[in-house]
Amino acid sequence: MNVLFLIPPSDLTGRRVVVDRLFGCNYGYDYKPAIHLLTSATVMASKGDSVRFMDCPAEGIDLRAWKERIGREKFDVVVFFTTWLSAEIDLGAAQMMVERQKNIRVVFMGAYPTWKPELFLRNNGHFVIRGEAEATLVELISSFETSSLPLNTIKGVSFLENGKIVHNQRRDLLDLDTLPVPDRRLLKGRYFLNKVEGYPATVMCVSRGCSYGCTYCAPHALDQSIELECVRHGLEKPRLRLRSVQNVIAEFQAIAAAGFQGIDIADNQFVWGRERTIRICEGIKPLKLQWVCYARADHLKDKEMLVLMKEAGCRLIYIGTESFDQRILDDVHKQCTVQDYVDAVERVRSAGIEPEVSVLIGASGLETRETVLRSMREARKMKTRFVHCSIAMPLPNTALYKIAKEKGWIKAGDFVPVDNVRDGIMDLPSLKAVEMKILLKGFYRTQYLSAGFVVKQVSRIRSWHVFVQKMKAFSLFVYGLIRVSR
Repeated sequence: MNVLFLIPPSDLTGRRVVVDRLFGCNYGYDYKPAIHLLTSATVMASKGDSVRFMDCPAEGIDLRAWKERIGREKFDVVVFFTTWLSAEIDLGAAQMMVERQKNIRVVFMGAYPTWKPELFLRNNGHFVIRGEAEATLVELISSFETSSLPLNTIKGVSFLENGKIVHNQRRDLLDLDTLPVPDRRLLKGRYFLNKVEGYPATVMCVSRGCSYGCTYCAPHALDQSIELECVRHGLEKPRLRLRSVQNVIAEFQAIAAAGFQGIDIADNQFVWGRERTIRICEGIKPLKLQWVCYARADHLKDKEMLVLMKEAGCRLIYIGTESFDQRILDDVHKQCTVQDYVDAVERVRSAGIEPEVSVLIGASGLETRETVLRSMREARKMKTRFVHCSIAMPLPNTALYKIAKEKGWIKAGDFVPVDNVRDGIMDLPSLKAVEMKILLKGFYRTQYLSAGFVVKQVSRIRSWHVFVQKMKAFSLFVYGLIRVSR
């Protein structure tokens, strides 16, 4: 079958910025490959289907050009990976596809469709895949083609039957080593990753799930989908699944062979144990790739491991510090101390790797204006190049969502998607959403618009392409700052 994996043109809804499809909670200042959608496209291509991965923002396809294309290119199925902020644009694109190609089937997967399938099942030609999508998508498209597999037997699917929504039973989770390496040849566009200096750059994920229980956790968008499917069935948070060391090294090798120089490892946590990390680093060191990753502070205690990570190409480690108030860390079940953060930043820097820290506003009912300002001050004392700042979202897959609903913190009564690097939706006992927004705005102004910061960024630019992309990211930042001010 002819299957289109689509990210619609950003001007379909009149917005200037594009939705981040990796975590799904903001309009990104950089633009990364939608790795979860690409993995599903690769699986279908490996089964012999004719696959087109069309990332309109990356390929420079605006609304007018896209309408022309779908008027002349015919597809049997169009697949969307829909995040919290992309529902409007994805549903609008689906409607246009149906109007121009009457018999096309529309498949939605991702966090928002998993949470509320009913919003996406507009007619009998619409289908929702809940949770982990790859195996379900193979069976669903096979059923479209041959009709030998009844829809009601395909686990993980929601669909309309006689005007009523049918939710099939959940599907068991995959062995990640059974998935193919994402075929990055399907990507036709240009991407820019702010944290990665090597160009061209790409994204990879080497695990799914997390063994920790932070109440606010906003993992990558696929993990949100998987967790929401567990919530739907009253199950506990799914277990951590790691790809084998050999499998991870094989993907690094494939990325290097394809000509990429930089990688953003977008797992919620990359450093799962000293031995595993060292074996991966030993395997990829000869590739001379540059890469960045995310890691918990309490997993960054081994200096030898960090040095080997540096030698293997690690240039930056994003450490989710979130708050520098120990009471808040304990309240959100972070299982880290403020001293862990101080020690981790020092060790990472001494190993020759750049650390990056964060401040998350409003993840706890104990948060006040004073605790936020203290966290901002302490984060700045770390003297990292970036301090990422955002507002906690009560995502429906989190414990924070349940707490916020019970305590009446959510202003609209239930979760409403907003850009969490610009806005908030909770009024906490001692800190309102509008106050969080003001604090966020002030933080952006003092840190990112300072002369020292601008000079530091310009001094790191090594190519015209990076300069152009940095200017684009900066203009989007200023645009976002204006929106925050409203």
